[in-house]
Amino acid sequence: MECLQARQLSKFIGVVSFISASYDSVDGPDLELLAMMRKLIVLNILLLITSVTKASEFSYIVGGITPHIQKPEGKYSKPLCNELSEGSGIIYTDLKSFRVQSSENEQWGFLVGENSYCKPIWGGTYSYQFYQSERVELQATVGFYHFDQEGFDFSEGAYFANVGNFYFVPIVGVEMNFVLYTSKSLEVKMMNLVTPVISHHSLGFIFPI
Repeated sequence: MECLQARQLSKFIGVVSFISASYDSVDGPDLELLAMMRKLIVLNILLLITSVTKASEFSYIVGGITPHIQKPEGKYSKPLCNELSEGSGIIYTDLKSFRVQSSENEQWGFLVGENSYCKPIWGGTYSYQFYQSERVELQATVGFYHFDQEGFDFSEGAYFANVGNFYFVPIVGVEMNFVLYTSKSLEVKMMNLVTPVISHHSLGFIFPI
């Protein structure tokens, strides 16, 4: 049993290290954000090291198209960043999420990237799967992401909360995920999160551990 747990832990760290190392060749203005990503990956390993041997899979979720169901309005509102078509409210979001499945139906994760105004964010999520078929899964997802006050739109319609000086956006929604490819060592899914104010569509790469 101990040998099996050691192999599981080694495989988990290997997958995360591979993803972390993939940022080494990147240069330019995104270096600071990528450095923060790597720190969060390491933190993810440290926080999950006591439970990873019980986990069944690790998920790496990347990129995303984010249509805004509700957009901030008013004369003080900021323009959305990376809008695919002006005024559409549909943007490309540079967002990455790292999840571990801790039980048959539960997942815990970190997310890091940028918000709708191309400003750095980080946060956490918890997901509970309540339906699964061969190609479709449904799960409830809750969490938050933290943002810098200078990188957010506080105009009418802005959706946020705060505890003292800690500002964050709550995440409450439902995921409908579609399996695009599956093998013994990898699953690829189209991940679709819908909340009251946005939807987010990205690719998920799931590794058994």
